[in-house]
Amino acid sequence: MTTPSLTARWIPLFPLGTTLFPGGVIALKIFEARYLDMMKRCLREDTPFGVISILDNKPIESDADAIANFSNIGTLAKLEEFDPIQPALYMTKSYGTQRFKVLNIKQEADGLWMGQVELMDADPEMPLAKEHEKVASLLNEIISVIKSEDLLGEDAFKMPTNLDDCGWVSNRLAELLPLAPAQKNHLLAQSNPRIRLDLISEIIEDDGLRNIVIH
Repeated sequence: MTTPSLTARWIPLFPLGTTLFPGGVIALKIFEARYLDMMKRCLREDTPFGVISILDNKPIESDADAIANFSNIGTLAKLEEFDPIQPALYMTKSYGTQRFKVLNIKQEADGLWMGQVELMDADPEMPLAKEHEKVASLLNEIISVIKSEDLLGEDAFKMPTNLDDCGWVSNRLAELLPLAPAQKNHLLAQSNPRIRLDLISEIIEDDGLRNIVIH
């Protein structure tokens, strides 16, 4: 556990096998009672929930297991759509706003995970450097394919797009590239978007991901 600061607060957590980045969109089908109640409360009180990644699929039987198996960096999610499609089954759409560090974790009686978190600074606006134009072009190609083939449905990205900004480009690539959860969370933890984009460029070149994501 980490000693909380004066600005730390408790928020509901949604552990997932994916990573949400600021400016990203996440669509979820909700049917478990604990998450239905959480979503309804967030909608009623206009409050966010936190998305954190499951890094290890080992059984979680205690708060200590959760601290070990869940990422210690996450992103606040703002609920935008909460639509019933069947009784006790809802389709939701949320978007990522601000990153946070997880200081402590506990589980409520209904099974909902709660996290004591400290908000992280937003990415500073940082113009795209010339050496990153190639990966920005790759992202533009990926977005074009996704839209033309309707791979992620409507509103797959929070508008407007910003292919001239290091933070926006690095976050979208980190979401879309087929990376391990630990890699995505390492990228999410980077406070400098230019460094995040440098790391992504290295991953693309080293792992030959360009052909994978385009073809």
